Amino acid sequence: MMPTLSPFEGFPASTLSEQLKLAEFFSLQAAMTPGELTHTAKRPLSLLQSELADEEERRKRRREKNKVAAARCRNKKKERTDFLQQESERLEVVNSELKSQIEELKQERQRLVHLLNRHRPTCIVRTDSIQTPESEKNPLLEHISPS
Repeated sequence: MMPTLSPFEGFPASTLSEQLKLAEFFSLQAAMTPGELTHTAKRPLSLLQSELADEEERRKRRREKNKVAAARCRNKKKERTDFLQQESERLEVVNSELKSQIEELKQERQRLVHLLNRHRPTCIVRTDSIQTPESEKNPLLEHISPS
């Protein structure tokens, strides 16, 4: 085993992180007032190590909870993205169907206008008695003179 060059050589610390925690604790002790120092010095080292271990355990639990929350957030975001992608594809299909329906209706309208134009010369109802709103007038119908 390698010799330790730590100023805390007499204290049992199995890992580097534990040694760093002890070093941090002792540096805090150096900055304490004499009253705080006496209060802290009365606590046994095992109690200090226990507090450090508890703090480490709390950090581990907090990190674990954060990992779970982050994974949940990523999953929700992925689900939302998938839903929006599917909705987009569905709306594209609906849009395509509606455009097709518009074209069919335009063709149907043209067919009906053509039938009306063919029927108009033989119709016994006078064309001037039929009131058509301006928006409904069709240039194809206007060239036929009333009978």
